[in-house]
Amino acid sequence: MAAMRLLGLVFFAVMLCSSTAPLASASAQEDYTLFVSVDETKVSIESGNLTVGVVTSDWPRLVFWHTVDPFSPTFDIGIPTLYLFNDTDGDGRFCRAETLCTVYLDSNHVEWNRSTVRSDYSVTAGESVMFSMEATTHAYNATSETTPSVQDWANVTLWFCLAENELEYENPAGPHVVSGKTSLFMNITIDVNNRTDFQMLAIETFVQGGATTNSFHILEDGDDGEVSAVLSARVDETTGSDEFTRPMNSTTSPVQCIDLAKEDGTVQAFYDWDSVARNGSGDVDGVMVNSSCYTTGIGLVLHSAMNLTNDTMSISVGSSLGLIESGFVGTMTDWVREHSSTVIAMTIAAAAVVVVLIHIALRRRRKKKGDRQENDAASTGV
Repeated sequence: MAAMRLLGLVFFAVMLCSSTAPLASASAQEDYTLFVSVDETKVSIESGNLTVGVVTSDWPRLVFWHTVDPFSPTFDIGIPTLYLFNDTDGDGRFCRAETLCTVYLDSNHVEWNRSTVRSDYSVTAGESVMFSMEATTHAYNATSETTPSVQDWANVTLWFCLAENELEYENPAGPHVVSGKTSLFMNITIDVNNRTDFQMLAIETFVQGGATTNSFHILEDGDDGEVSAVLSARVDETTGSDEFTRPMNSTTSPVQCIDLAKEDGTVQAFYDWDSVARNGSGDVDGVMVNSSCYTTGIGLVLHSAMNLTNDTMSISVGSSLGLIESGFVGTMTDWVREHSSTVIAMTIAAAAVVVVLIHIALRRRRKKKGDRQENDAASTGV
């Protein structure tokens, strides 16, 4: 009986946790504070409902989730490589067959130096945190990943900013707004040291959701655009023909966007990037960014390609990422899928406890029955 009561309580608790009642918004509180922690491998920032870890010890990579929602999936966005190529098919976009040199951004090939993490307050930004990471990179051709063909090709700098208030950023296509509290702005600037004859540069970005948030909505005209394609992370487009890269149309919007969504279409996170890059630190003329993407079975690979003219010695591209608050209502399904090993261990432990309780209950029952039989025998004199 005790074992059945325990099972009933466990079932009730699971049903209670899996309810879909909306979560209270921590960022809606009057008080707002950015919590920042720094160690040798990452910078962690908690901003109301958004927690983001910027990995600085490997390659530029951002891992983020909803702080308050216990069932939030973990989102992962990183920039592992750059490519130098010539546009042999003339479409302005990158495909792997056009690669002439690869610039690896992982710690096996470069040494990242992180700046001081600066927390500040201003009337415009409110509470904010900002820092950068910088490295000298080398270009490798297909024959060797250990000996660079272009030594000290470029200095690559990424800087990050997360603020309490929404902030307006601008590229040659126009201004765009990055939300406060739930969005982080990232900029990558590439200053070329050794000029090559390669025509174009491509930035590779890997985008991954978690649990059931495994769909990508392609919005070519930024946040206000319509969804032009819905792609599934579970589909590996590289197993088909050699032309698996999916071209994205050019846009007049300052940014293009990928939304990360659940299987039912609920959007929970996003990644935006400039549709036009800055050509040099002081130039107002822009360089068109032509994008393409494909899914890998676990995530999406985005390539942002731009022209390197003879006088292009510096190029800068902005991007932002963050949460869509309306997409979080807290369900058990995501948590169970993402923490399946923990769930299995807990289930086994709970089953073991139930077995022990049943065993103890049966032993007590047998003992009571034996005691009654002894008492009955004693009372009858047998």
